[in-house]
Amino acid sequence: MLQDLAEKERIEQLTNERKRVKMMEHRAAVDRIITERRLRRHIEMEKILREEEEQKEEAREQDQLIEDERLRILREHAHKLLGYMPVGILREGDEEKLGPEFEIAMKKYQNRRFDCD
Repeated sequence: MLQDLAEKERIEQLTNERKRVKMMEHRAAVDRIITERRLRRHIEMEKILREEEEQKEEAREQDQLIEDERLRILREHAHKLLGYMPVGILREGDEEKLGPEFEIAMKKYQNRRFDCD
């Protein structure tokens, strides 16, 4: 009887040990899954940030291209169109960028305007 009880306790102890080992394996598997998810999320966030930065850079390049083309067209035609251009076409600081031909035409235009008033 004492021997049966000892055998039963030993079996119960082995069963508890197996349960503990299984729980530890499960906990390790869960930790591994969590770590993998965090890593994937981190990689995905870096990818998103990189794509956003690339889009911002493309937008900056496109804005610069548009501004360069706007100034090129103004340099070519603005001196001929003084008095006909709508408000807002010329921005502050454009006069220096448009060159001496535009400055001369602008002074002539302003003198004519003031002479007529």
